[in-house]
Amino acid sequence: MIRGDDVKNEKQFFSKFSGSILLFLLLMILAFSPSYSADKIRRFVHAGLLYPGEPQVIRETIERLYKDQKNDTKKGKLVACVVPHSGWGLCGELVARSFAEINENQFDNVVILAPSHYVVFSGCSIPSVQGFATPLGVVRVDFEKLEQLSVSPYFDMYSIQRDTRSRSPRIHEEEYSIEVILPFLQYKLKKFAIVPVLVGDFKDSSGKESQIVYSGVVNSLRKAIKEKTLLVLSTDLTPWGATFNYTPGSVDDMLSTQRKLDEELVNLIVRKDLGGLQEFFERTKAPVCGKNAIYLFVALLPKNAEGIVLGYEQSGSKMNLKGTSLGFASVNFYVADVMGE
Repeated sequence: MIRGDDVKNEKQFFSKFSGSILLFLLLMILAFSPSYSADKIRRFVHAGLLYPGEPQVIRETIERLYKDQKNDTKKGKLVACVVPHSGWGLCGELVARSFAEINENQFDNVVILAPSHYVVFSGCSIPSVQGFATPLGVVRVDFEKLEQLSVSPYFDMYSIQRDTRSRSPRIHEEEYSIEVILPFLQYKLKKFAIVPVLVGDFKDSSGKESQIVYSGVVNSLRKAIKEKTLLVLSTDLTPWGATFNYTPGSVDDMLSTQRKLDEELVNLIVRKDLGGLQEFFERTKAPVCGKNAIYLFVALLPKNAEGIVLGYEQSGSKMNLKGTSLGFASVNFYVADVMGE
């Protein structure tokens, strides 16, 4: 999993947009949403770095990305999506490809499973907030579901207002794996709530991997998924390069090696093969940031869900780089639409 200096390098690597006056925008958002308490909002921190900082530019960018997508074939009822979470300049098109067919009011809430790039912890972490801010406004958090999850011993409800002098880990304040995909959902759904879940390790009190912890997390999350819930996995794929401490082969074969690993990984996700996924990660040692979130996502998919790969990109190919690359994929899951809607 990418942490520490890797995150700093990744931010520099993906910076495609100019900075913006974030404090001014945040004040506008809070003024526009008087029903939210300012100390209960998770503020945006990556606008202007991983995605545009100005609301109008965001809308124009998203509108263009959605307009470029064509999903003409009826595939059934959309129930889940896999999307990347890096800079929009590298993977925004893939995020749009997954969310393009979403219609306003189609989903009441969105359960987002995402990795933590900054802090190591066991189980899952959920923020004690009323909403997540982006330059487009505040996305409401389904706090009732968060409270239900917090009853589980495997979910820690984390206050973003902890005293900084206590040196408490800033798990949610700096994390970008949820923030960067929210504007795409805001543009489509308008009114909806999210269940933001950062996924850690599945270890017990002794530090050993535990099936009990994993099963406990799955069972708790399953209760949060209803008829009009969209399940979203936010993850990038295989990182390649010294920046990520992972170079399985020569630089000359970087893109082909990465593509081969990613194709195997995506196919395992599409087949909902948990055993195959575990074998893949044990064999390849690929430091995919969302590895544990992938396990949860696959376990939570409906048994009759069928996955369709919508697109794949490599940052090394897109930016013509040698020696470093990240893989990205867009995958949607559908169930048969028996009502013919």
